[in-house]
Formats: sequence, structure tokens, C-alpha cells
Amino acid sequence: MAGELTMNFLTIQTHVLRNLGNRQLGGDTSITTLVKEWINSCYVDLVTTGKFPELNRFAPIPVPTLEGKDTFLTGIGIDYYSYPVDGLTITALIDTTNDNPLIQRDMATLQKNKSTQRGKPRFYATYGNKIYVDPTPDSAVYSITRLYRKKVTDAVLVNDTDIPIIGVEWHEAIEIGATYRGKRSLGDPTMEKWLADLKAYIVSHSEQQTEEEEDHDDGFSVIL
Repeated sequence: MAGELTMNFLTIQTHVLRNLGNRQLGGDTSITTLVKEWINSCYVDLVTTGKFPELNRFAPIPVPTLEGKDTFLTGIGIDYYSYPVDGLTITALIDTTNDNPLIQRDMATLQKNKSTQRGKPRFYATYGNKIYVDPTPDSAVYSITRLYRKKVTDAVLVNDTDIPIIGVEWHEAIEIGATYRGKRSLGDPTMEKWLADLKAYIVSHSEQQTEEEEDHDDGFSVIL
């Protein structure tokens, strides 16, 4: 596999084709066309989603050009707020009035444990295009800094010279992920090895958890 070197679209295609044994398909479908689809599906998941399909939990990887930040003020008795106009996913909320990061919960947990008293927000959950906080803000006004992943419209590699916008350390993850998806689609018995390699690569390069690690984690994670 390639080291942590910058790879353009053509280089990734060449590596994935090699990993697939440079095999050819019968009929009218070109293996190269499929390889491009497998590469871009993996690339899009890495860039745009907070959930990577092959992992139970996946925190968005850093993409400087896609990192957004803004601030909003809470209103008395208002427990939900809109997403940023250009926001795709919320990565963190920080109560800058009290220098306190809010803890993320899933919506069901937030509702189940919702405080009956108003106060300074300590938890949040996202649902649809809204951000819900708990406790419901009291008469004080809290300044909340919102960190988020921006929406993208060009997260697809088209030309051979195109270079992924994610950091160079993630280029190999595209190769491994596309190889796994290719082997899975082709019914290759070695696909599980590539899936294991993908999980190991992602976990070793970020604050991610595999399903096995999560099963043995007795602590509290902010990614729920």
C-alpha cells in the first residue's frame, strides 16, 4: 500500500486496480468505471459524513477548508436552535459565557433525561436541521460557539489530476476503502482483510472507535 504521500485521482485508481489484481470484467461494464465509483463513494463518506458505514461510530475527520465556526445567543425558555445555513454536521458546542463545552447526546437520550428545571445548557442533540439543548436556558443569556462541518458540493474526484481536499494522511484510507468496496462488490474472499485494514487505519489516524473497542469501553463518550 502507499505511504502517506499526496495521491491524485489517477494514482488512487492505479493503486486500487493493482489491489484488485488488475482484473477485467466481462460485458460492457469497465472495471475502471467501477473503480472510480468505489473511490468516490469512499471519498464522499470520509469528507461529508459523521458516520462512516464500515464503523459503528465515526467522528468527522479534520478538513480545514470545511471547518465552520459561529456564535449564537440563547433565548429565555427556548431549547432549540437552527443549523448554520452552510452547516452539514455539528461537531461541538461551547458555552463561551461559562467556558464550558456542551456534551453531545442522541435525541432519545436527551428527551428521556431532560431537566425539568431551566438553567445553563449542559447537553445538546441534533435532529433534522435543529440543535436542541438541555436544560432549557433560563433568564440568563448564554453565548454558544458552534463548530461545524460545512456542506460541500464538489466532494467528487473527476479529473486524473484532482487531489482530495482531505489531509494527505487520509489519502491511503480512500485507497483501502475503495479496495474493500470493490472486493465486496466482486465477491472476493479477501474483502474482510481489507475491511479490517480500513478500520485499523481510520482508528489509528483519528479519535474513532471500532465496534470491538466500543463494546469494551465502560466510559462515557461524547459521540453517542
